[in-house]
Amino acid sequence: MDFSVDNLGGFLIRSKLMTAPEMLAMKERWKAEAGAAIANVPAFSKWLVANGYVTEYQAGLLVKGHVDDFFLDQYKILNRLGSGRMAGVYKATRGSGPPVAIKVLPPSRAQNAQFLARFQREAQLSLKLKHPNCVRSFQVGQARGLNYLVMEFIDGETVDEVLSRRRRLPPHEAVRIVHQALAGLEHINDQGMVHRDLKPSNLMLTPARQAGEPDTTLHATVKILDIGLGRLMIDDGNLAARADITADGVLLGTPDYLAPEQARDPRNCTIQADIYSLGCVLYHLLTGQPPFPDANLLAQMVRHATEEPRPVRDFNASVSEGLQQIIGYMMAKAPEQRYPTPQRAAQALQMFLLADADKPSSGPIPKVPEPKPPSGTIPKVPEPKPPSGTLPKVLPPKPPSETMPKLALPEPKPASPAPAAVGSWLSGNLPPAKTEPRQSSAPPTPAPPPRDPRKKPKKPKSERSQPLDIDVELVPMPDQDIDVIPLDEPPRPALLSRRDLILLSIGAGTLVVLALGVVAIYLIFFAAD
Repeated sequence: MDFSVDNLGGFLIRSKLMTAPEMLAMKERWKAEAGAAIANVPAFSKWLVANGYVTEYQAGLLVKGHVDDFFLDQYKILNRLGSGRMAGVYKATRGSGPPVAIKVLPPSRAQNAQFLARFQREAQLSLKLKHPNCVRSFQVGQARGLNYLVMEFIDGETVDEVLSRRRRLPPHEAVRIVHQALAGLEHINDQGMVHRDLKPSNLMLTPARQAGEPDTTLHATVKILDIGLGRLMIDDGNLAARADITADGVLLGTPDYLAPEQARDPRNCTIQADIYSLGCVLYHLLTGQPPFPDANLLAQMVRHATEEPRPVRDFNASVSEGLQQIIGYMMAKAPEQRYPTPQRAAQALQMFLLADADKPSSGPIPKVPEPKPPSGTIPKVPEPKPPSGTLPKVLPPKPPSETMPKLALPEPKPASPAPAAVGSWLSGNLPPAKTEPRQSSAPPTPAPPPRDPRKKPKKPKSERSQPLDIDVELVPMPDQDIDVIPLDEPPRPALLSRRDLILLSIGAGTLVVLALGVVAIYLIFFAAD
């Protein structure tokens, strides 16, 4: 469609970008400056942009004859910032206020109940976020059949753009970016939300780097963008509607940074999936590539679930073993093997933040201690780890004592069954040794009745040693015979003491002497006869 300069002037008034007096004053200036190009529409359009009357985005719409797409309620649309799978994002102003970003759901998407529900959920949840490392949301609205969300406008560049220019970052810059992202993610977690699409293009660095400044990220603030995939982790009383938001078969997230459990069931993933994604982002920042680069998306998701990535130190020798270990915890295959919260992961990275890293160091950097594994986890092994808790420690037996009394052993308790997830792991390690008491030569005795733990058994009156009144399991010593005595067995007859034996011997000897005397007298008197 061909337009004249006068036509464009009329479009400026109809679109409400200018009032009639402003348009007339602008045309007088154009006539004074245009010279021979006074009727050239492309030249007039460029002149309008160069002098700040309209933006390049607005000029492009005007020359196509559009006059109705410059305002959304009280917000004037300045530029289109980008578009995603769900919506377009625009830069706008409200009167003389600062610029804002407006995310608009296209009408074609709004007709889809699934996309509309997701957009409305994002709008309500994002209003809760008030953190320096999260993009702020200010208002939710609807105008001319369009659903929109007004957000903070960020002047900067994404981490993805930085990687495109620099390929990879030194450890102190990479750690600083991910540390700030984890701080923002902790705030998201506190609000009961999950992001589910953390990647370099959703991490914005602000303010924008000016020409001539050093190409570094050490003075930038990280802002988490596009929290449109977040959802409530708590029960909102509308489970049926929530289940429809993410239908089966819909992949939410980017495969380069997708946690294994999120690929299987995106509806039920937790904050640990976001920790995995940031671990992949840290890996990319340090190596210059995602952990599992693959053109086949299905093969890539399988590799996330089954393969270990190449060590970061193979790409970047400046990465310490401690930082490599932290990345391993963040990218563990099972969610329960990762850090339990973003805050714990941030605390692990805290020791690697170097103050004023862009300035010359006054001395050698002290050696950073190796990080400790997160609580509730088990050191990495090829097989799956137990989901929670630790295995009981088997204490070594104490050396036998010469005067150790013979102790009663309670009936062995059956071991609790191991969880199915650790069956293979237990089979690959040495299980706790099972010690069985030696068989006694005495005939078996009936099992004693169960004893009330609140009552202590009465000690039998006997001089021989009795079982100790303790409620523990005793491990027999090696090569030690143990006389198993039931707790409720009646006391055995006591043996004669040494004194009794002596008196018995004297009495027996006296009887023998008397018997011999009687025999002698009998022989003397009766033999003579």
